[in-house]
Amino acid sequence: MIKNLILSKSGQFNHYKNKTEELTKEIKKTEKDNEKLKNENKKLKSEKKIKNEDTNYKKGISIIIPSYKGENHIKPLLDSLSKQTLDKNLYEIIFVINGEMDSTINLIKKFISKNPDMNILMTYTTKKGVCNARNIGINLVKREYTGFIDDDDFISNKYLEKLYEYSKPNRVVMSDFVDVNEKTGELMESPLVPKSQKEFGVIKKAPVQLRRIATITPAKSIPTSAIKSTKFNTELKNGVDISYYTRLYPKYDFEFYLIDRMEKACYYRLQRSNSISRQKLSYEFNILDRLAVIKDINKSYNSHMKNKNHKNSEKYKTYLKNEIKGQIWFMKNYLKEHPKDKEKVLKEIEKYDFTYFDYDELESYNE
Repeated sequence: MIKNLILSKSGQFNHYKNKTEELTKEIKKTEKDNEKLKNENKKLKSEKKIKNEDTNYKKGISIIIPSYKGENHIKPLLDSLSKQTLDKNLYEIIFVINGEMDSTINLIKKFISKNPDMNILMTYTTKKGVCNARNIGINLVKREYTGFIDDDDFISNKYLEKLYEYSKPNRVVMSDFVDVNEKTGELMESPLVPKSQKEFGVIKKAPVQLRRIATITPAKSIPTSAIKSTKFNTELKNGVDISYYTRLYPKYDFEFYLIDRMEKACYYRLQRSNSISRQKLSYEFNILDRLAVIKDINKSYNSHMKNKNHKNSEKYKTYLKNEIKGQIWFMKNYLKEHPKDKEKVLKEIEKYDFTYFDYDELESYNE
């Protein structure tokens, strides 16, 4: 009798236990669904916000071109701009001449007179520096989308047409990319978009995948309302592109779209002998300048960590950490040649009190 009662109660207990477990699972599933719905609503609100803001802009794309002493290298760019297939009513070109004056202004004036049907604006600032020039250009743009071109580079005929064709609110469009030998003019494969790249269209794992092209300023279009939300850091001597995009991207849940190279929308970059990757080793460039860039990335990292509900939180954490590792690579190169400066470098790092810094990556310089 007692045994049967115990079994009976035991059965009831197991019944209620199972029901409780089922209910707990249902609650967890509902919480996940609610969280998913919440994130989708945030994305829709973000897209709606950008759409609404973009209604204040004219249809088309604005291209900002900073130029410092461009007289000896800007002609190929001007020639490529004159051959664009996009309807001229759908784009504007903004030249920002900066610093010491040369004949660049006269070259652009002649270009404007030969192309009266193009929407071209030219302005000048005595203060030199690409960051200041880009910020001035950002303040002047009037179109839905914005892109940047450096004055020593040039673009394919369909570049603007395709860039605009695939542009959408809340989307970053990236073009194909080719390096040009400074001395011979030979076209070379770029590590930014190598020939081995098989995936085109929407890149779901960007900006982690293809982070190199995602984190350079040219060769892309971005919604203007997003561009205007972030300014280039005029205090940095170099690494300004990385600083800018690591602060911009985590603010928005962008979709990233890479144009198929078969569509012939290409950005041609002149490989300069004084590019950042070819700088001579120095404590200032490899250590001090890199730490200044890492400081900006950490600001973005701290801000992003506060937004725990961000749908792509882990993706952007990975992206930001990878960009920090990229800066540490330059520091490692210095320490390989100057191992005696290790303690000095560590003390320099400590001054910043970074939330994230990969010390293990730095230590690997002697492996």
